[in-house]
Amino acid sequence: MSSVFARDYAAELPMVDHASGVYIHGADGRAYLDGMGSAGVIGIGHGRTEIYDALASQGSKVSYVYTASFNHPWQESLGRSILSVAPEGMSAVYFVSGGSEANETALKLARQYHVERGQPQRHRMLARWQSYHGVTIATLSLSGRTSWRAPYDPYLLPVLHVAPPYEYRCSYCRDSGGCTMDCVDELERTILLAGPETISCFFAETIVGTTASGLVPKPEYYRRVREICDRYGILFIADEVLMGYGRTGRPFAIDDWGVLPDMITCGKAIGSGYAPLGAVLVNEKVTSVFREGRKRFVHGFTYSGHALSCFVGQQVFDIMQREDLFSRPGVMGAYLHGRLNDLQQRHALIGDVRGRGLYAGVEFVADRGSREPFAPERNFTGRLVAMMRDRGVIVGGGVPGANFGRGGDHIQITPPYIVSEAEIDVIVDALDDVLTLLSEEEAGLHRG
Repeated sequence: MSSVFARDYAAELPMVDHASGVYIHGADGRAYLDGMGSAGVIGIGHGRTEIYDALASQGSKVSYVYTASFNHPWQESLGRSILSVAPEGMSAVYFVSGGSEANETALKLARQYHVERGQPQRHRMLARWQSYHGVTIATLSLSGRTSWRAPYDPYLLPVLHVAPPYEYRCSYCRDSGGCTMDCVDELERTILLAGPETISCFFAETIVGTTASGLVPKPEYYRRVREICDRYGILFIADEVLMGYGRTGRPFAIDDWGVLPDMITCGKAIGSGYAPLGAVLVNEKVTSVFREGRKRFVHGFTYSGHALSCFVGQQVFDIMQREDLFSRPGVMGAYLHGRLNDLQQRHALIGDVRGRGLYAGVEFVADRGSREPFAPERNFTGRLVAMMRDRGVIVGGGVPGANFGRGGDHIQITPPYIVSEAEIDVIVDALDDVLTLLSEEEAGLHRG
């Protein structure tokens, strides 16, 4: 019997033995192609021993220092490195241990920013449905992931939510034959109805993650978001915990929209799984209020700016620069999306293929014409993910409820940045086989 309190007592998980490259090897001798990059974390690949070699030679200098009492060179070094690839206008980095902490930090920083500027009435937060920003009570309150919110609803903070840029399931877009940008109009309407002077910040995943895998807004979307936020004095916070740090083929996904957020949160690939690490990038507008006013940010975790984590983060950055891994996912992603688009032509179960770079979201439907999702009791995604695993390929099962809480099956494919075309073929070919079997099962169900 395990001594660990399990994440899911209904799941029987294999024991890992070791991992290397894009493969995880179980203690039972089986090898699994990590087609989800271990929740989108792994960028540089598993088993990079040079990181541990570097840690062995330098890590003895200091294992931990409380960053309210001391600064340390590894934090400064990594901060400079990240800013060197960040959008121009970002001026400072606040280090934490992961994505939830990064978003918690950003929402508190937004609040204190307004307080310091004499606008304490700005306390409301805005976010989107079908979003995910973390598991703390505050970040879960921001999240529009209804299935994860439900058990904790009495605890959640009041957050205003608006529609996401979900063209495939947006009634406005479908009736108009294309994107109407009504979701951005809804953002402005919500601000006006709530009172612009009460709004602190708007959180958005630059590209939507596993609540509705891979939703990519139109080119003008974030330009209009930026204009609206500026018009009403609201901070725009881009959540790039999953999508940033090279995943789309850019250092940060928001680069593709050509706008500067007030903050960018990141995690996952920043440490690539070699250390718990996250960060908040803060633009000059916000930073200057604290720096020039010599203000104390009333916040901080015990492990904020953890010395060894920042050292490991610098090693990850150096590898990504040396091996061109900030841009490689764009090239390999084009191949992945091309294969998936071809697969969509062969399988009517695939309703939509979306995403960018080495983030691909695939949504499945019972009927492509009507876009009718599978009934939740069919457990379509769970069956698909299990069948892929049986074939030695791990993909991420999207969280149920993408169809505005009424079902919706989808997966994420987020392999490490070092994945090859041949390894992408293994993933897509396995998906092809599984969809063929599932099509036969669904056809048999209807005949029965």
